[in-house]
Amino acid sequence: MRLVKFSSRNIGNELANMTDEDLDTLAFGAVELDRDGVILRYNAAEAEISNRVQEGMVGRNFFDVAPCTRGEAFEGRFRAGVASGVLDVQFTYVLDNEMTPTEVRVRMGRVEGKDAYWVIIKRVSLSPEP
Repeated sequence: MRLVKFSSRNIGNELANMTDEDLDTLAFGAVELDRDGVILRYNAAEAEISNRVQEGMVGRNFFDVAPCTRGEAFEGRFRAGVASGVLDVQFTYVLDNEMTPTEVRVRMGRVEGKDAYWVIIKRVSLSPEP
């Protein structure tokens, strides 16, 4: 198991060099996307955070899988970063599609030398059950 900090400056490149098994040991969600938002890799922590089944995610469009990410605040930032060739953003967001609303910290970045991008998600807090 390799230790990777969510705040690591080169986190996207570190994740790109990890095996799928190592990705699954991370304490935060990690999703590798192509420029169109199609999922290339999807780790176990992301499945747990989003209340989804990990199997079957690869090949699907991330923004269809997680419709609460549609819109300028999330998908718009991804698309703008991909179009500009510079994707390096962090923001707080609330995931709420078919799940208890959960505040998360999101990082998006480009993998150097590869046309691939990471969406990295870490829980900030859990909302109490109603």
